[in-house]
Amino acid sequence: MLKSIRHTFLILVLLIPFVISSCSTFDPPVVIPIYGHIDSIHFTIPPDSVNKQGSASSKIPYTWVYLDDNPVGAFQMPCTFPMVAGNGTHNIKIYSGVAAAGGTSPVSINPFYQYYSININMQQGSTYKFQPVSMYYSWVTFPFMENFDESSNVPTHIVNYHGGGNAATASTTSMLITNKRGLVFQGKGSGMTVVNSAHPYYIGITNPGNSLPNSGSPVYMELNYRATTIFTIGMFDADTTNQSNPILVYPAPTWTKMYVTLNSTISTFNIQPQNIYFTIGLDSVDDHTSDTLLLDNIKILD
Repeated sequence: MLKSIRHTFLILVLLIPFVISSCSTFDPPVVIPIYGHIDSIHFTIPPDSVNKQGSASSKIPYTWVYLDDNPVGAFQMPCTFPMVAGNGTHNIKIYSGVAAAGGTSPVSINPFYQYYSININMQQGSTYKFQPVSMYYSWVTFPFMENFDESSNVPTHIVNYHGGGNAATASTTSMLITNKRGLVFQGKGSGMTVVNSAHPYYIGITNPGNSLPNSGSPVYMELNYRATTIFTIGMFDADTTNQSNPILVYPAPTWTKMYVTLNSTISTFNIQPQNIYFTIGLDSVDDHTSDTLLLDNIKILD
């Protein structure tokens, strides 16, 4: 009996190297990734399109990257990211990601910004720095634009809200164009309104209204702003009697770029045509004696 046990043990010991050896053949191969790096995406407007497209001001903190039309991932820039691919030439597509208020997602690909595409020979283990450039797609239209560069001191395309038949809800002050150095963001001027105890409430609307598509296709508004307190953005119908829910915009002591998606508001409230409104009220809760709203480069895209 003891001899039989020893014989069985000897067989098992001899088989162990073969088992270990055979198991090692199933280990997956080691894949060495290719690395990409992006500091930022530069947005530009061709010189012959400035009058049509307006300012090139942008705020693109995020990017979506595709390798040979397969998603690599979404990243906040600057970023370094791995890509699984063999040595050789590959196509890289880089999309611009923005934070657009009024949408269903806090960040998303900007549907109006052209993606950057490059074919590049890459080797595993190496890092490749991309310097993407974006611009508006050629099909983008701009049904509304206000740059506050008029020669007068009153903006052409933003007017005071009359109250929709109710004088109590009408604006108590106006938006003027300031040319003061240190207040102007770009160009000759910026829009400015000041509220105080004598004039505590401002509401201005875009003029004329726009009949924006209600097909679910993207509709954006872009603007630059500075504000000393919360202000709101929303949408009136042509009679300025029906309005959408407001979007709250928080104070910004320096000029800030903002994107607003409008298509969900258009489809939900079915407002045709549309006037965008901007409102600000004196912040008496925090004992402000006056508050200021500055706007520039307002444009609607579809």
